[in-house]
Amino acid sequence: MYPINHHYSLTVALPLLLSAQVSFAETPLDNIVVTANRVAKTVNETLVPVTIISRADIEKYQANDIIEVLRHVPGLNITNSGGAGKASSIFIRGTNSGHVLVLIDGVKHGSATLGTTAFEHLPLDQIERIEIVRGSRSSLYGSEAIGGVIQLFTRKGGQGFKPSFTIGMGSHDTKKANVNFAGGNLTTWYNLGLSTIRTEGIDACNSTTAGCFADEPDNDGYDRKSISVRTGHQFNQRLKGELSALRAKGHSEYDGGFQNEADFIQQSLSASLSADMTRHTQLTLKVGQSRDDSDNLLNGNFSSSFNTKRHTASALTNIDISDNNSVLVGIDWQNDQVKSTVNYAIKSRKNKGIFLSYTGQLPVADIEVSLRKDNNEQFGHHTTGSLSLGHDFNNGLRLTASHGTAFKAPSFNQLYWPSFGTPSLKPEESRYSEIGLRQNRLKGSWEVNVFNNQIDNLISGFIPNNIAKAGIKGIEGSVTTKIVGWDLSTNLTLQDPKILSDANNGKTLVNRPKKILNIAIDHRLGRWNFGTSIHAESKRFANANNMNELSGFATLGLRAEYKINKSWSVGVKANNLLDKEYELNRGFNQDGVNGMLTVHYKPKSI
Repeated sequence: MYPINHHYSLTVALPLLLSAQVSFAETPLDNIVVTANRVAKTVNETLVPVTIISRADIEKYQANDIIEVLRHVPGLNITNSGGAGKASSIFIRGTNSGHVLVLIDGVKHGSATLGTTAFEHLPLDQIERIEIVRGSRSSLYGSEAIGGVIQLFTRKGGQGFKPSFTIGMGSHDTKKANVNFAGGNLTTWYNLGLSTIRTEGIDACNSTTAGCFADEPDNDGYDRKSISVRTGHQFNQRLKGELSALRAKGHSEYDGGFQNEADFIQQSLSASLSADMTRHTQLTLKVGQSRDDSDNLLNGNFSSSFNTKRHTASALTNIDISDNNSVLVGIDWQNDQVKSTVNYAIKSRKNKGIFLSYTGQLPVADIEVSLRKDNNEQFGHHTTGSLSLGHDFNNGLRLTASHGTAFKAPSFNQLYWPSFGTPSLKPEESRYSEIGLRQNRLKGSWEVNVFNNQIDNLISGFIPNNIAKAGIKGIEGSVTTKIVGWDLSTNLTLQDPKILSDANNGKTLVNRPKKILNIAIDHRLGRWNFGTSIHAESKRFANANNMNELSGFATLGLRAEYKINKSWSVGVKANNLLDKEYELNRGFNQDGVNGMLTVHYKPKSI
C-alpha cells in the first residue's frame, strides 16, 4: 500500500465506497448515545455525526491503547512522540488538539496547563465504550469543544457474576495483564478492573532538530498500572445513583536535554444521581474531579512537577413536552487548579455555564436548537449557539444540516508559562457549518458529511499568539458493508486546514494531513476470526511556513483469533507489516514491524 497520491479525489473514492451493498453489522440502528445531546438518544435520532467504539470493537482490533482504536475514526489524525506511552495528540477535522473536549463517565478530563488530554496514559482495558462526536458542541459543553467531543465510559457490570482476564506478550519485551470482575442483580451492579502493561519501548528520538532536544540512542520504556471501579444502584422506580473511579499511575522514559523521564498519574472520579421528578421530568446531578499529575526527572533526579485538578458539577433537567419534543436545561460549574514548581502568575480559574436545548419535530424536519452562556473568571462572558435540522426521505435516507458557534479559553501554559506565555491572548472563537447525508437500512449504512469551520484568534506558535483567522473545509465518507461473508469498514477524509492571515496566509496548519484513509476487513471461518487494517495519510507539515515536510505513509496490520471453547480464546496480531518508516511528529520514531500474542478468558455468567 502506497501513500495517497495527489490525484486521489473524492469523485473517485466515494463512488467506490458507496457502490457496495452495505451491512451495518456491529452497531444496531437503535444504539443509544449520550454525548451528542447530553441526554440519551438513538444513533438515528442524532443530527450530528457520531462514531461508537464498543468493547467488541476494542477486542476485535486487539488494541493496546486508546490511540490505536481512535485512529480508525473518520476525520481524526494523531501525533505521537516516539511510541508507547509517549506524548500523543488527537486532531478532529483539522482543528487543534486542544479543541477536543474529553469526558470520562461524564466528567471533563485533561491538563489545565497543557490544555490537552494525555490519551497515551488512559488504560484501554478499563474502557467499555467510546463515543466520538465530530463537530462543535460548545453550545452544550462550553469551552474546548470546537472540533468535537470524545467520551470514554469505564466498564459496567450487570446481572450475574462475569469475571474475565487477558494476558499478553509481544515485541520490545511488552507484557500486559488485565483482570475484570463484573456483576450485579436487578437493582445493584458493579465492576472492578485491574490492569498493568510494561514495555522496553523503542528509541523515541531520531534527531536533535525538533522537540527531543537530545538524541539518546537507547530504548525508552513505559509502564503503567491502573484500576477502575464503577457501581450503581436503583433505589426505587424513580431514583438511581452511580459512582465511578479510574486511576492510572506509571513511568515513561523519553529523550530530552533537560529531563528524560516522567512519573504520571491520571485520575477521574464521578458521582451522579438521577431522579424522575414527574412522569415527564428527569433531574440529573453530577459532581466530579479529574487529575493530571506529572513529576519530571533527569536521569532519575527530580526536575519539575505539574499537577492540575479540575473540579466540576452539573445539574440537568430534561422535560418531555410530548412524545417527540423535549427541553433540556443545564447548569455547569468548573474550577481548574494548578500546583507546580513553575511559578504561574495565576493558579486557578472558575467557569460557570448555563444552557438551554430544544429537540423536537417540525412538520418536515427534526430540529435541535441549543444556546449557552459561559462566564469565565478570566475572560468574561461568551455566548454560543447551534441549530441542526434533519429530514428523512424514503428507504432510511436522512439529510442533516448544522450551523453554530464555539469558543476555547487559552490554557495556563499558553498564558503564563514564564518567558514564553502570552497573558494578552484572547479566547479562540469559531463558526461552523455542516451538511450530511446518511442511510441506514437492514443490510447497511453509509454516510457523507461536508464541513466548514472558520476560527478567529487561533492560538499557534512556540511563543503562543492569536493568528487572526484559520479556515478548515472538508468532506468525509464512510461505509460498512458485508461482501460474501467478509465485513468491510472503510472511511475517507479529505480536508483543507489553512491559515488565512499573517505571513503564512494560505499555508496548511501544522501536523494536519489533507487526506486520511482507513480500511478494515474481517472474516469469520469456524472458530477463527481473521482481520486486516490499512491506515494511510498524505503528507503533513511540521511548521507553520510549511518548509518542514513529513512524508505521507500507509501501514498494514493483520490479526487473527482462535476460539478454543466458549470461554477461552487466543489472539495474535502484527502491525506495520511493510516495515514503513514514518513520523507522526518531526524528530520522533514510530515502531517498525511489531506483534502481540494474547490469551483471553471470558466465560458466561457464573
